[in-house]
Amino acid sequence: MTLKGRKMKFSLQMSIIGGVFISSYAFAANEEILINAQQVNTQCLSNQWQKQELLQLKNDKFILENKADKEALALQLLACLASPDAEIRDGIAFEALSNWLRNEQLSQATHLKMFNYLTRVLEFKVTDTFGVYQSFSILVLAEVARVDRQSPFLTTKQRDYLVKVGTNFLTNVKDYRGFSAKVGWQHSIAHSADLMLQLALNPEVNKAQLDKILDALASQITAHLQHSYVEGESKRIAMAVIYVFLREEYIMDDFHHWLDKVAESAPFKQWQDVYQSEQGLIKLHNTQSFLYALYATIKPSKNKVLIEMSAYLEQAIKAVK
Repeated sequence: MTLKGRKMKFSLQMSIIGGVFISSYAFAANEEILINAQQVNTQCLSNQWQKQELLQLKNDKFILENKADKEALALQLLACLASPDAEIRDGIAFEALSNWLRNEQLSQATHLKMFNYLTRVLEFKVTDTFGVYQSFSILVLAEVARVDRQSPFLTTKQRDYLVKVGTNFLTNVKDYRGFSAKVGWQHSIAHSADLMLQLALNPEVNKAQLDKILDALASQITAHLQHSYVEGESKRIAMAVIYVFLREEYIMDDFHHWLDKVAESAPFKQWQDVYQSEQGLIKLHNTQSFLYALYATIKPSKNKVLIEMSAYLEQAIKAVK
């Protein structure tokens, strides 16, 4: 490990996957840890688990009788989240980890190792030509957060750290690539929204943390006027927003105030002005896409809160045009 320009290059080696996690507190605030995703990907496959063996495991519905082998492979597969091969990254690593987490097949010790590993991938700077490592790390982290929601294993401090890391990552996403035939799904915004959804559903997440989640979601509704959402991102953001406002910590006036901000034309003086620039049209498209996704999801509901939300939402939809 070398220090150059006070930036520290760092590769997540097998010692980390084996359970030795580098703490962010070990470095000064002005030192930046850099993770090279392509180097991490070299740890994906092993002598025991080559691609052919992993594909066979998938054909076997990820059934692995030896618990110790399963725990070890679960940690090894975290490195596969950096793979540019969608068949490995998405079809094997994510699907296997999701399957095992949702079916309670991993130990709490492994849950904690995954939590530590994944949050640090999001907290540190990653060099990744393919733009998949952090995106799929936050997607798997959403599955870990789901476990914590159903069977709490994180401390209050760890959960607060999870909210902080997740919201910071979502707010600062600048890579809006969705799907490509070459790499498959990248989808950082949608995957981040999935984590926000799991946090919103967790009763241990408090009002201050929920406010951070709402701010992070709102920050990406218009993609910083850089990209028009066309691959379901708006719906994923909308789902997370809905479940935040279904929490008893919020009243309808909170939703009205939040939605009024979303429906503002800023940085444009009025909505008619958006038709004069590409950024303006992105603002219009993404805002409408979000409002329509929100409305389509809540309108059929019989839930009293959602019925009240839909009435106010109709006014916002009419205003944004």
